[in-house]
This record gives sequence, structure tokens and C-alpha cells, in this order.
Amino acid sequence: MIDDMVRTYHHITIINDASFLIGSDDSILKAGLNKGVPFCCECGGRARCSTCRILVVEGEENLSETNTAEKNMQKYFELPRNVRLACQTYVKGGAVRIKRIMNDESDYPLYLRNKIIKDENIGKEMRLCLLFLDIRNFTPFVEHNLAFDVIHVVRKMFYHFEEIIREHGGKIVETAGDGLYAAFGFEDTTKESANKTVSCVKEMFKELKRLNELYFKKYFKQEIEIGVGAHLGKVAAGDLLLQGNPHQLVMGYPVNVAARIQDLTKKLNNSFIVSKDVYELLEERPRAANSLENLKGVEEPFLLYLLGEQFNYQKGLPSR
Repeated sequence: MIDDMVRTYHHITIINDASFLIGSDDSILKAGLNKGVPFCCECGGRARCSTCRILVVEGEENLSETNTAEKNMQKYFELPRNVRLACQTYVKGGAVRIKRIMNDESDYPLYLRNKIIKDENIGKEMRLCLLFLDIRNFTPFVEHNLAFDVIHVVRKMFYHFEEIIREHGGKIVETAGDGLYAAFGFEDTTKESANKTVSCVKEMFKELKRLNELYFKKYFKQEIEIGVGAHLGKVAAGDLLLQGNPHQLVMGYPVNVAARIQDLTKKLNNSFIVSKDVYELLEERPRAANSLENLKGVEEPFLLYLLGEQFNYQKGLPSR
């Protein structure tokens, strides 16, 4: 046993579990188990199962370097840099804050997958620009057309929109009926994400005009209109696997704000509305009317800028 005079101690916090001093020659797994922290450890701490994974929240620079066994696990499971194996990691200097990733065996299916989601994001805070889109006045079309035609029109439009969103660095997070929700900024700065979001929406309106003229009017005698709202802020982003397919998760207060702004496109009769946060980051700010609005379920009022056009429909049907 190493003499306590030689041994050094450092402070470690295992979020939601314990906070204590850890010896420099004890792995985080060993020290945690000694303190009663219920680490998962199927292989007995030999870097063969990865069930003792930890998320490094603070103090990454105070941890030991990854050894060969841990590097092999990181490579096999394609673990992000801030995820370590507690059985192979030591605190070498300064304070550290970590969190257990697997709480018990029921969490294994969430993480013990190899190469299903490349560079999997298990959850981190990001500053993203959020876009909500909804087809305006679509109910009459749904009520008077075949189900196939309804789905076909939505698929046709969203197919082109998805391509435009992807070209601008965004991802569709969710679709619900005749609406979609996308996020921008996964690989960009906040300013870039705001500018790309607005540029993307302009391209979508341009593409929708083309589809209306060359396709929807021709085959369905219908002109489609959409309402779009955008806002930005800090959100929780991560990856989820559903039915074997990767799915993007983006959640937080700014998401709710963006959705409420999209709802206001009806009240304010404008096809594209952005928050002040988005507008002030634009490299080329268009002259636009603004309005201070109270959003449903949101405490403080928001200053909004109207960047789109008025809708053409009246009394539930498109007018031409």
C-alpha cells in the first residue's frame, strides 16, 4: 500500500451521487464503489464492457491520459472525447466533476451499440437557431382530397425543404402532420446559424413558389402557403435511437419560443417572423416591421421582426 505521505488527494464530484477526496492511485471506479456509488461494472473493471462510462463535466485536464485498453473501447464504440471509462481513469490534479452515464442495467440498450450512430452525441448544451414551419390553411385540402394526394403533397414539399435545410447546415428534428421543426448551428457559430436559417427560409419560399407554379396548381389546383418562425438560444441536444434509426433530439425553452413565434404568423398575417435575437445577428438586415408580442406560455414579451409577406388565403380557401 502506498504511503499516505506520498499519495495525493483531489476533490471529485459524481453528480447526483457523491462528493469526496480521491487518491491519485485509485481509479474513479474503485474510489466510487468504496464510497457506495452504484457504478455499473459488468467486466469487473477490465475495460471490456464500457458499462462504467462517465461523462466529464468539468476538469478534463485533471484526468489521466487514456491508456491502450480505454482507447480500444473508445474506438470500438466511437465514444466522444468527454466520455471516459471510470475503471481506467484517475484524477491526477485539481477538482473534477463527472456523471455516471448508465444508472443501472436498464440503460445498457441505450449505449451498448456499435457504429449505429456515428459520433453519437449523448447530450450537450448547444446554442442553436430553431425553425418551425407549418402549412397554412391546409385543412380544406385534407378534407376534399384523397389521403394519398394529401400525403403526396406534403412529401413532395418536405422532400425539397429537407434538401435546402441540409444545404444550409440544418437538420430536421421533427415532423408533425403538416409542419416541421429544424435546428441550425451544429457545426456553425451562433451568428452563422442565424444567417443560414434566414437564408434557408428564403430558399424554401423560392422553392415553394416554383412548386406552386409548376406542380401544385397544375395537378391539384392548389397553391400552398407556409408560415415560419425562428428563434435562437441554448438548448439540450443529443441523439436517440428509435426502431433502429438515429433521431435528433433538441429541447429547451428557446424551442418553445420558436414554436410560439410560428403560431403568431397567423395573427400578424406574415409568412416569416424572427425574434430580435435572430434579427440582430443578420449580416444584411432587411427593413422590416416589428411588433412586441406576448407569446402563449412565455412570461416576458418578445420583440419580433416580420420578414415575410402577407398570406393570400381568405375565409379558409386560397384566393386567386
